[in-house]
Amino acid sequence: MINPFFRLTVNTVAMSFIIILITAISSSFCLAEANGTWPWTGGYDDNSITLLLLGDFNVQKRDDPTAALVHVRETLNTADLVYANLEGLLVKSEGPDRDIPGKGGWQHLGPEAVLALEAANIQAVGVANNVAYGPENIMKSLSVLDASGIVHTGAGGNINEAHRPAIVEQNGLKIGFLQYTAKWYEEAQIATAGSPGIARVLSRDGITIEPSDLNRLLEDIRRLRSQVDIVIVSSHTRDGQNRTDQPLQNTVARSTPPLDQDLTSLLPVDRRLTRAEPYQREFAYAAINAGADVVFGHGCHMLQAVEVYKDKPIMHCLGNFVSDWIRVRNYKDGMVARVVVQGKEVKRVSLVPVTRDDDTNNVRMLDPSTSEGAKLFQELKDLSPGVPLKIDGQEVVLIDKPELTTSSD
Repeated sequence: MINPFFRLTVNTVAMSFIIILITAISSSFCLAEANGTWPWTGGYDDNSITLLLLGDFNVQKRDDPTAALVHVRETLNTADLVYANLEGLLVKSEGPDRDIPGKGGWQHLGPEAVLALEAANIQAVGVANNVAYGPENIMKSLSVLDASGIVHTGAGGNINEAHRPAIVEQNGLKIGFLQYTAKWYEEAQIATAGSPGIARVLSRDGITIEPSDLNRLLEDIRRLRSQVDIVIVSSHTRDGQNRTDQPLQNTVARSTPPLDQDLTSLLPVDRRLTRAEPYQREFAYAAINAGADVVFGHGCHMLQAVEVYKDKPIMHCLGNFVSDWIRVRNYKDGMVARVVVQGKEVKRVSLVPVTRDDDTNNVRMLDPSTSEGAKLFQELKDLSPGVPLKIDGQEVVLIDKPELTTSSD
């Protein structure tokens, strides 16, 4: 006769083994799902195209630059087109105390970072931002992009080139991009009629935009509108949003970095950066009134509000996508925006939260209905009062228009 205690022990061991096995299989499944294609929802016909819009893209000081994308590479490569703010120049770094004087710890990305852009299926980038520093470095960086076939906007050999759009054609549709920056460190960064640089949009007070810059923005959009089917406009946010303890940008609009020679310490997370400034809304509304289909921002390393204006999406700041700058490793929050275009119209815009691993700093996407993703979804709702955001599958939907029906005749 079998001892009942023995039978109980065997059953307990067997059950424990089964639980361990199930846990292992479940973990493997979750990891495979995280590293596989994101389960997007919404069905569209073969004539539609899908764009992914990314916030700051900064990959540096890695033996393999593509490793930053291990969790998201497959998802990025299933999109028809990916666009990102290139947060850094593709030139060799001279050191974290030299690349941008006074910006302690900042380093240029290096030409090898283009491998990460290619691995991410990024076909177009915006270069207008505060860390596009030094006219010669800007032009060298653009040469690296050109050699890789990545189109760019927001910088060039003169002001006209800096304001030239990046245009990509996919599936018979032409998508045009424009990018501007409201933050820079030296006037030499701004493109002029005779010198290289970046495209600016100046707000001295965070409330209004310099009329001449606003007029140039509107001219750029109207000109592009006649050349493409979809117009996407982005901007790099100004320094010091809502910081009452910081002086406003002065009369020449410099946002000079403090004389900070700390090369490694994390910058404190400032929640005030989550609040969009009034000039950002002026920028977005004016862009849409001039013909833009989508407006989004980046630059403050944090999420800001989303809204819908005249049935067009506005995402004031998508935060970081991937950022290897050592001093903002603690600024992990961001969103990926998915834009579905069908029949030359934006039919759906949705967002998925992103964060970065604590140990590897590799970017990964989050289900907005659970855990970390749910917290970011709630934050986005809190930042966007009155905007009817909803979860559909594993996406946060901002715009969802009825799918076009095609005649069977």
